[in-house]
Amino acid sequence: MERPYSGYAELIGYQLVDKAKDFARLTLLIGPQHLNRMEVPHGGVLATLLDSATGFAVAFADGPERVLKAVTLSMNVQFMGQGKVGETIIAEGRRTGGGRTVAFATGELRTEAGLVLARGDAVYRFLDKRG
Repeated sequence: MERPYSGYAELIGYQLVDKAKDFARLTLLIGPQHLNRMEVPHGGVLATLLDSATGFAVAFADGPERVLKAVTLSMNVQFMGQGKVGETIIAEGRRTGGGRTVAFATGELRTEAGLVLARGDAVYRFLDKRG
């Protein structure tokens, strides 16, 4: 497992567990620190996982050996389920298209049991020049 370093990644605690061209998979063990006052994972945590998974998928547009820099331009999230403390969230992101400067990606969050928690679509702008 690999945890890409950023202060925010460290704070949330997700792990990058799989990567390929146009694809990334993250996991997060839900702890009490991830819950809102309804005692379910906060929507901001779920949105973070979607943004991170789709962002990594875009960063791996030229393959996981060459990580491209990109920033989120927009993201749309649909919340569909609720997880619990002790469950692991699996976040998968896939780059679905784009060109030299803009990329499109989609993502899904689910529990290990297969319950879908959220889905989202995002648009990114590459900061690195692509061939």
